[in-house]
Amino acid sequence: MGCTFIDFVYIYALIIKSTTLKNLFTILSIFCLIFSCSDSGETSEDPNNGGNDPQDTQIYDAPNVRSYVTYISRNSVTLNGFIDHDLFAFTQDDSFKRGFIFREGDENDSSNDQIFELDGEVPYYTGFYYFDYAIDGLEPNTTYYYTAYTENGTSENDDWESFTTSDFPCDVAQNNYITYDGMGYDVYVEITDPNCCVDGNVGFRFGNWPNIFEINFNELENGYPKTGQYFGVDYEFDITYIQRELVKSTNQVLIGSRSTPETEVFVENDGSTITLIFCNTVFRDGTTLNGKVSVAIP
Repeated sequence: MGCTFIDFVYIYALIIKSTTLKNLFTILSIFCLIFSCSDSGETSEDPNNGGNDPQDTQIYDAPNVRSYVTYISRNSVTLNGFIDHDLFAFTQDDSFKRGFIFREGDENDSSNDQIFELDGEVPYYTGFYYFDYAIDGLEPNTTYYYTAYTENGTSENDDWESFTTSDFPCDVAQNNYITYDGMGYDVYVEITDPNCCVDGNVGFRFGNWPNIFEINFNELENGYPKTGQYFGVDYEFDITYIQRELVKSTNQVLIGSRSTPETEVFVENDGSTITLIFCNTVFRDGTTLNGKVSVAIP
């Protein structure tokens, strides 16, 4: 424990008495007292300091983290974490742990939490860092809660979010046939390459003028949409700053100026054929599209 006020009064009194070299031994004793007081054995409580305890290795706070999901299907999902250290500089070596917490049922009930701590620790470095964890065995059309988390010593960060697994599409018997605004059409489907990047990276085009439909997706690594339920976006995909990567493969679909967040499209991807299913798909002007179309994956 450090010196008290009484200790310092005692030391000061000794100094006053020790005014000659004859009292050298006394002065040396005083210095020993001072050093013993300053060497209290306590470590700093500042998490950015690290303290004097060799076991206290925390230098930086746990990084801020963002949570999001990709590839949401009826029975599976990929949880994702994202850290933005693009404008940070780290002058000392330190590392952090990361993982996910997954919750079923009540969003406020942590009694059945599943914790997925990823192996190893990550060094602090300048740039972006992504991590993920895939989960399966989920129930269709069910809401789940999750967070990515980071941890370093006593410092922790999380970012709770929710997602809903895909529902089953409606049963449509006839392929490559649609009904729109009360009229039925046989259609031919072609795969298109939209302009980068607000229009996504892969699209499907079908219909007859003036009712031609462009169904566009924004997928990781320029892939094709996987089986699942997709929801519309307004006018274009968000590609601002880090959103350009974080919105990919998040079950979004763009149908030009027609789609809204209430617009729904189902995708069936068996690895060789992609089928788009429309179950009263509502557009911005209130019209609806029904039916399904298929095309072989090149």
